[in-house]
Amino acid sequence: MLTTRETDILNLIVDDYIRTGSPIASESIVRNHDLGVSSATIRNEVSALEQGGYLTRPHTSAGSVPLDKGYRIYVETVASPQAGTIPPSVMKQVRKRLMEVERDVEEWTSVAAAVLSGLVENLAIATSPRAREAKVNRVQLVSLQDLLALVIVVFGQTRVRRQLIRLKTPLATLRLEMTANKVSELIGGLTRQQIEAREMELSPLEEEVVDSTVLMLKEEDSASVSDHYVDGLRLLLAQPEIAGIETMRAVVEAAEDGTLVRAILEEAPETGVVRVVIGQENRGDFMWPLSVVIGRYGIPGEAVGTVGAVGPMRMEYSRAIAGVELLGLVMSEMVEGVHGA
Repeated sequence: MLTTRETDILNLIVDDYIRTGSPIASESIVRNHDLGVSSATIRNEVSALEQGGYLTRPHTSAGSVPLDKGYRIYVETVASPQAGTIPPSVMKQVRKRLMEVERDVEEWTSVAAAVLSGLVENLAIATSPRAREAKVNRVQLVSLQDLLALVIVVFGQTRVRRQLIRLKTPLATLRLEMTANKVSELIGGLTRQQIEAREMELSPLEEEVVDSTVLMLKEEDSASVSDHYVDGLRLLLAQPEIAGIETMRAVVEAAEDGTLVRAILEEAPETGVVRVVIGQENRGDFMWPLSVVIGRYGIPGEAVGTVGAVGPMRMEYSRAIAGVELLGLVMSEMVEGVHGA
C-alpha cells in the first residue's frame, strides 16, 4: 500500500513521462514541482517505488520510467474524463460528424473510429450496434424451384441472413408460408441457445427450417466480432515505443490476421463503464507494449456496440478516457434515435 506522498510522487513521474517521453530524474521532480520536501526525501521515495515495482531505470544513471503497476496507480488516482476534458468546440465537431451519418448505421463504425483516432492520436476501433446474442424476428420460406427453397431469417436489428434448403417433395407456396409462420411463432424473439434448449414437436420440414435458423444465428453471433472498423494504425506504429522492428512486426501481423482486433474487443466491459487495460494486463504478449481504453454504447439488451482507443502505455489516459466516453455518449443517443427509445 503506497503512502499519500509516494502516490503523489509516482503520479508526477508518470505525468511528466507521458508528456516528455524521457526518463524522469528525481532532481526534475524537486525542480518542477513544489512538494515541500527535500531532494533526499524524494530520492528515497523514488527508490522505494522502484523496489515496489512501480518504476524502473533504463540505466543506472538514468531517471525513472513507469512500469505497468505505476500506470495502474496513475489511472486509478489521477486519470479521469474531467482531467482530459475535450474542448467544447471539439465536442461540437465530434457530435456534428456523427450526426451527419445518424441514419446510416453502416457508416457509424468508420466515422466513429476515425473521429476517436483523431482525438487520441492513436489507433481506434468501433463496432456496429447489435444484440450480444442475435434474436429471431421472423422466418420466411420462399420457393425457388420444385425441390429448392430459401430460408430467410430476419434478426432483431433488421439484419437478414439467407440459406438454401432442399425439399423432399415439391410444396405449394401456401404450405411454405404456413411452415414459416409456425416456426416464427415458436422461435420468434429467441436466441440460438434458447432455441436449442426448447423442446418442440416439429415436422421434418419444420425441423430443417429451425436447424437452418440456428446455424444462421450462430453465424450472426460470430459476425459481431468481425463487424468493426479500425482507424489510426499508422499513428500507433509511429509511436517511439512501438517503432522497434520486433514490436512493430508483431503489431502489424496481429492487425493483418485479426488477432489484434479480437484481443482488443475481448477487453470490452460488460457495462457502460470505460475500462483501461495496461501492458501485461492484456492477454496476448504482443499486446504487452500497449494499453487499451474501451467502453460500450447503446441500449443494454437491445443493441450494443463497442468503441475503444489503443496506444502505447505512455498514452494520454485522461484524453483517451474522455474521448471514449464522448463517443459512447453520442453513439448511445444515435442508437436510441434509431430504436425510438
